[in-house]
Amino acid sequence: MKRRAGLLLALSGALLAAPRARAVADADEALAAARAAFLAGRYDDAAGSWRYLSELGVAAPEPEGNLALTLRDQGRHEEAAAQWLKASLSEGADGFIWNQRAWSYLATGRQREAREAFTRALDRSSTTATQAEANVGLGLSFIIDAKPKAADAPLRRAGISGPYAISVSAQLSAEAALIAGDKQTALAYLRQAVEVDPANHEALRGLAKALADAGDNRAAWRAYKKILSLNPHDAGARKLYEKTARFVTGDLDAAAGVRRVARPVLDAQASDAPLPVSTRSIRVGLYGAPDGRPALLTRAYVMMNSPFKVASVSHGILRDNGRAFDQWEIDFRSENGLVEVRDAARNILFTSKTPFSFVPDAARGSVLIKSAAIADQIGVDPGDREVRGAVEVVPNPWGFRLVQAASVEQYLIGAVSLALPIDSPPQALRAQAVVSRTAAYWAAENRPETLERCDLLDDDSTQRTIGVSGEMRSAAEAVADTEGLALALNGRAARVLQHADSGGTTEDGSETGEPGLEHLVSVQDSAAPRVPWRTALDLERHAHEAPPEGLFSEAAAVETPNSARWMRVLDARDLRARIERRKDLGAIRRLRVAGRTPTGRVRAVEVIGADGSALYSGRGEIEELLGPGSLRSTLFTLQPLMDGKNVSRIVLWGAGTGSGLGFSRSGALGQASLGIGWREIIRRYFPRLEVKNFLKPAVERRTPAAVGPYRRTLDFHKRKKDK
Repeated sequence: MKRRAGLLLALSGALLAAPRARAVADADEALAAARAAFLAGRYDDAAGSWRYLSELGVAAPEPEGNLALTLRDQGRHEEAAAQWLKASLSEGADGFIWNQRAWSYLATGRQREAREAFTRALDRSSTTATQAEANVGLGLSFIIDAKPKAADAPLRRAGISGPYAISVSAQLSAEAALIAGDKQTALAYLRQAVEVDPANHEALRGLAKALADAGDNRAAWRAYKKILSLNPHDAGARKLYEKTARFVTGDLDAAAGVRRVARPVLDAQASDAPLPVSTRSIRVGLYGAPDGRPALLTRAYVMMNSPFKVASVSHGILRDNGRAFDQWEIDFRSENGLVEVRDAARNILFTSKTPFSFVPDAARGSVLIKSAAIADQIGVDPGDREVRGAVEVVPNPWGFRLVQAASVEQYLIGAVSLALPIDSPPQALRAQAVVSRTAAYWAAENRPETLERCDLLDDDSTQRTIGVSGEMRSAAEAVADTEGLALALNGRAARVLQHADSGGTTEDGSETGEPGLEHLVSVQDSAAPRVPWRTALDLERHAHEAPPEGLFSEAAAVETPNSARWMRVLDARDLRARIERRKDLGAIRRLRVAGRTPTGRVRAVEVIGADGSALYSGRGEIEELLGPGSLRSTLFTLQPLMDGKNVSRIVLWGAGTGSGLGFSRSGALGQASLGIGWREIIRRYFPRLEVKNFLKPAVERRTPAAVGPYRRTLDFHKRKKDK
């Protein structure tokens, strides 16, 4: 009897467990389907999965909040607001959920209800980032309602409560001050917004206009120049840049604060540090320009730190009596297309239409290039630079270009110095040296054929350098200690990419659609494994909240918190102006993410206007749309705000800075600060590559202490500000 009762109990338990098991399996399948649809931008399918999960009564993945996000991304803001209402009524609803409810109200013009929800978010917030977001939302709602005085207090609180909201809160405070007619206060806030986040393009444009309106043409001209350095194709900014330049008295370079160096600082006779063993050389295009070539020059002055000669491939030695610290002038004559070289007394030493080089005699020779007259300075660093090795002058019918020819090891000192902050841990500098050397090797083996025969440029296109004046002794030591070591794939130098901050996870090269990056795999940039995001709500929280504990970047002395998390408020009118360069779509009716990679980075953004639609695919096009030269990364989420049927503003929340591919500089700094060695740092970001010694086997590597000595006169590194 007991046995029969036990069998009946077991059978009934199995019958009850079977539906539960099926429900769990159905829920897991629906979750996977919702994620796949979300990544592909199929929001109807994603919404269907979340509705099914809601019907199943599955509470763990928060189906209401996820459904609200899919509806938002479909442009169905009223329906999204209804779902956020449901989500906020649950017992565990926190400040983040209430903030999203408030944004959905703001998107539909329900400002009073939005303010009530933002205020409730403040009560329920447990993090400063959530509090700052709520205060930004409150301030913006008052601005939209034309109540600038009421916006002041919450925006001030936003700037105090959260470091990631300081720039955008200052930008909105300036907007409120302008509405109230207080131009001086607006100017102060705009300066703060740009100082905190130089990539805040909207604040920079506002600052340029405010300075011009105040009659400060010199400062306005500098601001428009910064705008053009972000986006050289901004025709409106270029017009205003040229207009304000007419009112700037004196030397424009002095007005712009261009870097000037009086004489070479590298000691050509130093003997306390051995020279590199490696003889591998590189050609670096100087004054890198936005067109991917060295800038066109019409005049420059050169000075060597040792006796030198001038050599030409066509004509041999042109001069062999150059003296150290003599200043010579290179001048292009447009009337005959000749490049003239003159001494300090302006005597013509020789003329040429073919390339020639200034070659210092000393092994530690350097060439200082001064007061370069650049045909178009937009997007170019026009400052003086002292570079190691020789400098070649390459004439053309419109002027000439300059190319540095030096040892890779000597070139790397400047590149590594500018890549990381001053006082960086030695292990981070060593890891950076190996990555920078690999980038240089790969560039030299894959350079495009141009008249200048450059392997790479000295700008940010590969890795920036300004030569000796930007060098650090610690970077010189790191380069020397890793001499000849680079990352290899199948025995050859691999293509490696770098970025400032991964946002928590690096990107997979195969997801970019660009061939030749498959060896760059996605890795977690944290000390301990983290559960990857599964739902749209997980990703939204990741972008809105402060970086989670355990990220290596949190142990790094980075320049600004905005490299890790950032917020932007864009004006739809600016977007429309950029869109019209490609196609006139009319008023913007909808803006949606049309696809994401598995790490959450945006693949494409679709703009739907009153007269058509356009798709912006890839990082370059997305940046062109949302912030030319200033969109920190594609790991972002967006909330459109509507004015009737049309989009009026777009709020972005983002994580990280850069492409996310390969080497994370902030992650490397954090790991080194925690005592992790450079080989392990390299192995984390490049698990499919090996460190290879590219020196010839017969040559024994040296590890000298440093290169120098030289007197450091300029410092282009910023220390982390004391909090």
